[in-house]
Amino acid sequence: MKRSRQLLTVTIIFFWASEYCHSPYFAPYLQTLGFTAEIIGIMTGIYGFTQTFVRIPMGIITDVRGCYKQTILLGTIFTTVSSFGLIFATHFATIMFCRFLAGIAASSWLAFTVLYTAYYEADESVQAVTNVNALSSAGKFLAFILGMITASLWGYRIPLVCSFLTGLAAVACAVPLKPVPVKREPLQIAHLAAVFVHPAVLAASFFAIMMQIFLQGTVYSFTSAVAEELGASALEIGVNTALFTLVQIISAGFIGKKVLKKLSTAQAVSVGFAAMALSCVLVGFASSMYPLYLAQIIGGVSNLMVNSVLTALIIRRIPQENQSTAVGLFQALYGIGMTLGPLMTGFMAEQSGYSFAYGVMGGLTFLSALLAVIIMPRVDRDR
Repeated sequence: MKRSRQLLTVTIIFFWASEYCHSPYFAPYLQTLGFTAEIIGIMTGIYGFTQTFVRIPMGIITDVRGCYKQTILLGTIFTTVSSFGLIFATHFATIMFCRFLAGIAASSWLAFTVLYTAYYEADESVQAVTNVNALSSAGKFLAFILGMITASLWGYRIPLVCSFLTGLAAVACAVPLKPVPVKREPLQIAHLAAVFVHPAVLAASFFAIMMQIFLQGTVYSFTSAVAEELGASALEIGVNTALFTLVQIISAGFIGKKVLKKLSTAQAVSVGFAAMALSCVLVGFASSMYPLYLAQIIGGVSNLMVNSVLTALIIRRIPQENQSTAVGLFQALYGIGMTLGPLMTGFMAEQSGYSFAYGVMGGLTFLSALLAVIIMPRVDRDR
């Protein structure tokens, strides 16, 4: 089992590397193909749109059959196929199809999360989720390093090759994984329905939607385009994006063991969203790369805090045999944010510029910080 845990750790890193090697350069790359910001927003948003519809049935099937390893393997295969197709895709339809496959791959993350947290005791769920989020950040950091080097040397298209190769590595590591037996009861519709209306799941999903609007509408899409408008090189764009995940890797232990244990759920979520709002303002009104670097550091730490708390909230409240369904619902609903974020930013940037778009995003995240103070204490009381 120890070997499988180590293999899963490496699989997570390579999986997210495959999903994100090309991410910082995808919008600039699509611009070189002649697509507008609005169209780029649609092609970026299909990634989240797919997850909205795939994650729930995938979670239910994974729970019913206990096929966590198979779901993980499926995810690694789909991300590999997606990135291979994007290497050659130049037309709207083919790019959309490849992004659709990437969305299916990302939907398998629910199985990674449940399988990893199964190695921990129930009272260690926050630390386990913080760790697994840090591993996903490590994969993204590896992705950004590979992308930064290859894009600087050979152009924006070559990071797609890195995505393909790291996907192959993820498949190779996932194949020998040993499944963890989960004690389960027979599927009952009443239990399934209870997951869909559970206050913790609904509250966490709402704030996750807002978090993904921020992430996919800024950090993982148009912040690189803002940097390019400021005259940043491919190397500077890579450094800027890598900072977001680097601070998550460095701070994961401290955040999980110290900060989140001292803050209530409401405080952690509220502080996190307020920090995200600040990072939006810094990017939207930047006149050089330095505010962008600071925004990525602030955004990275705040995202780690919010994501860890929201995911752990669900895992603590839902029985293990229904956790994939709950996490699937949670991730399906935040797929709405992954779809809306790029669409909103792309539309507003095309009409009124990036400063206006990032100002609106900052306003939405700050509103989320205020709502967290009202909503989350009620969820904590409803045990």
